[in-house]
Amino acid sequence: MRDAFAKELTAIVKERDDEVLLSGDIGNRMFDDLRSAKPKQFYNCGIAEAGMMSLAAGLGITGLRPVIYTITPFVTTRCLEQIKVGICYHDVPAIIVGTGAGLAYAQLGPTHHSLEDIAIMRSLPNMIVCCPGDAMEVRASLR
Repeated sequence: MRDAFAKELTAIVKERDDEVLLSGDIGNRMFDDLRSAKPKQFYNCGIAEAGMMSLAAGLGITGLRPVIYTITPFVTTRCLEQIKVGICYHDVPAIIVGTGAGLAYAQLGPTHHSLEDIAIMRSLPNMIVCCPGDAMEVRASLR
């Protein structure tokens, strides 16, 4: 599903000048094609997820359509306040993508576990939660 995400997002970025990807320092090779085609539409924000979410909110408010991508607990619970205030309250057209939900990264310890993210995100105003089950649903969700 990650490959489908990278390929579909790259196709969308090539079509749209307002689509930007913000990465939390993961999956960089996945996005080589995107960076080659549209380098100004890719931001590696490092392991500063709250700042990345605030940047996404600002970009969205100015008319861009940010896609935020990193490991699930870091893109949801770690920056809940920034999502709630910056993204949801302002109804910013952002897409928040978490990878490795549940215990997918269990070997990295409890900081990488994500068991409550769906429940928390569903409680926020102006938030739509999609949980794609395969590559086709990933592509459709991005569109």
